[in-house]
Amino acid sequence: MKILKWSTISLLMFMSLLLAACSSTTDGPKENEEQQKTEPENTEPEPITLKFLHAHGIDDEGFKKQYKDPIEDKFPYITIERIDTGDLDELIAKKELPDIYFVENPINIKNYVESELALDLSDLIEKHGFDLNRIQPNILTEHRTFSDGNLYTIPLSLGLTALHYNKDIFDIFGVEYPTDNMTWDESISLAAKVTGEKGGVQYHGLQPAFPSILYDQRGLVFVDPDTDESTIMKDGYREEFVKVLQTIEQMASIPGNIPQEESDAFLYEWGNQFISERNVAMLPLWQLIDWYSSEESLNFGIVTYPEWEDLPGIARSSKAFSLGVTKTSEHPDEAFKVIAYLLSDEKQIEWSKAGQASALKDPAINEHLFEELIKERPHASDLNIEALTKQAPSPGSERYSEYEDLAGGIYETMVRELIEEKKDINTILREADEALTILLEDEKGKK
Repeated sequence: MKILKWSTISLLMFMSLLLAACSSTTDGPKENEEQQKTEPENTEPEPITLKFLHAHGIDDEGFKKQYKDPIEDKFPYITIERIDTGDLDELIAKKELPDIYFVENPINIKNYVESELALDLSDLIEKHGFDLNRIQPNILTEHRTFSDGNLYTIPLSLGLTALHYNKDIFDIFGVEYPTDNMTWDESISLAAKVTGEKGGVQYHGLQPAFPSILYDQRGLVFVDPDTDESTIMKDGYREEFVKVLQTIEQMASIPGNIPQEESDAFLYEWGNQFISERNVAMLPLWQLIDWYSSEESLNFGIVTYPEWEDLPGIARSSKAFSLGVTKTSEHPDEAFKVIAYLLSDEKQIEWSKAGQASALKDPAINEHLFEELIKERPHASDLNIEALTKQAPSPGSERYSEYEDLAGGIYETMVRELIEEKKDINTILREADEALTILLEDEKGKK
């Protein structure tokens, strides 16, 4: 009887479990169906328009090809509308504010900060998991220094510098061509060997176009960012100014290299003489490969930009293009997604092939530099393209004063007095310091 009783209990328990299992299996899909009915279906994002401010060096067709079409293909719900004026006051007055803005040089980031349009991207970078470690650190540092340590824009490109040289001139003088990693002193010594008259033509060894890139390469500033006072005669700065001016003086001291009557052309004319007159042997400047290779008869080459002996492997500052999101944007997340896409390996390789170097530190991306140009112009295939990315760009100063721009005219006067008037460097520095101090006091008095 006990056995029968326990068998009956066991059977009843088994049947209960079986019924529960069946009930669960049968009810499951109904519950799932009910759940599906209450959960919203996945839908495409609502269509939006992002206004993109880009007023630098690109026509509407170029903007469409480089930005608008690729972005709209990647994000079908986004329409890109270009704003092509850089007058921020006008845009603010019209209430035609961008969502995304392009900055051609990090020094101009301050324009957006002063207009209260610049948005610190830190939160968006964290939210969307954007990896800043992909970007070359010196370029990132340069952008932070113009933003008081914030990051209002993300670098989009790498500005490239090179020492361009005319092979024919070196052949005429029977001198070996420049090589990578030369210092300024070595470049000037070489310039002396290819300066002089041959066949009735005066050749100039080294055109220091835009000598500001000499001090810019050293991260030297004219205005102390802590005190907003002139640095020219301050300890630690004065020695730097002496070094820069002595280097320019060395160039000018080569007989016939920078004639006084032509100092304007040789200091500020963007390298036109290199291609038009073809009487300049070496030109240290941002790379001009596209322009110079358009003339197949110009037999030129490139090597790395001249380095300061105490700063090996460092070129001038990148001055890279960058992109930011405005504070006023109603679609900051979508705007940032667009920027992140433009910084993707895929897009950066595409632009590298077209000649825009990438700010990303993966060397494989810039291995594609100028592929399209070389395909179109086979005569450019012998150029030392690798030289363009062998050096790291200078990170610049740690910080910049809001009054740093006042120094432009001061420096030009210093250079002219050095070259044209052959003034003593100590006198030049003392007078420049006095002039800058007066300028700063006047400017501060306006506030």
